Amino acid sequence: MRALCIALAAVAAPAMVLSTPAFAARGSAALSLGEITAIQQACETASFQYARYLDGKDWERLPTVFAPDGVWEVLNNKMEGREAIRDYWKRRTADWAPTHGRVHQIVNQVIEVIDRDHARGTSNAIVYFFDTAPGANKTLTPSLIAKNVDEYVRTSEGWKLKLRRVERVADVAQ
Repeated sequence: MRALCIALAAVAAPAMVLSTPAFAARGSAALSLGEITAIQQACETASFQYARYLDGKDWERLPTVFAPDGVWEVLNNKMEGREAIRDYWKRRTADWAPTHGRVHQIVNQVIEVIDRDHARGTSNAIVYFFDTAPGANKTLTPSLIAKNVDEYVRTSEGWKLKLRRVERVADVAQ
């Protein structure tokens, strides 16, 4: 019975996990499915926090989702390090009207664990810009669709973005 359970577990295991380079990368001990899942969730959380801080115009907290030497490439701009990221986002949001709203939906996110300290991923972002004044919006249409290309790294503060490159896919609303 035990052999049957082991055989069934092997058949039911996701192919991605069985073939991921995390099991043999960089001479480290094999990662368990639980470790891989925990790393993927931590990376996803960093990505979701990024969107939340963008939408909240939170230039103080946005840099915290990046590693200290993290890089953010967006809108033909490249910021290296938390201070540059903070300064860029502070400048970008300074002139926005108090009722300028935005929502980033992070979708189709895939995180590939490389080893205990590195992962990479992609996701799509659907961005809505709108006016938050009561009654200002009758319908909302996405303004932009973008692709995020990410590298994640484990730091003493947890999993952070080492790189987020935002690639424009389509401008939707005009």
